Amino acid sequence: MKLVYTVSILLLLGFCSCVVTAPRYTTVDKVFTLKLGMTQSEVAEALDVQPYYLYLMTDSVTVFLYKYRVTDRTTLPVLLKQNNGKSVLGKYINLLVTYNSKGLAKKYESSSTCDVTTVATDKLNISEIITFITVTLPVVLLFVGIKLVL
Repeated sequence: MKLVYTVSILLLLGFCSCVVTAPRYTTVDKVFTLKLGMTQSEVAEALDVQPYYLYLMTDSVTVFLYKYRVTDRTTLPVLLKQNNGKSVLGKYINLLVTYNSKGLAKKYESSSTCDVTTVATDKLNISEIITFITVTLPVVLLFVGIKLVL
C-alpha cells in the first residue's frame, strides 16, 4: 500500500510543472454592460476584474487597460454554417477605459494591437516523463523491497 502512495506522490510531483501564465480577464458580455459616466470602482465591479495596468495619466485624463476574451467557435470546414460549432475561448482583447478628471468613464476603446497578450504554457515532455518513471520507479521498488526484507 505504501508503494501505491509513494508512486502516486512522485507522479503528482512530476506533473506539477504543467502551469499556464495568463492575465486576469473578463468576458465580452460584461464589457457590453459598461456605460459612460461610470466610476472606476463601478467599472471594476461590472467587469469583475481590476485594471491590467495604467496606460496613460495626465492632468485631465487617466486611461486604464483591462483585458477581455472573445468567444470563437470551432467546427469542421465541411459543416461550416453561420452560427454552428462549439464555442471556445478566443484571443485576448485590450479594453482602454478613459476617465476624466472627475473620475468618470468618458470613453471605451477596444484594441488588439497596443499590447499583444501571449499565454505561456509549460507543456509536458513525454521523454522527460518516461525518464522520470524509468529512473524513479526502480528506486522506489528497491526501497520498498529493502523495507519488506528488514
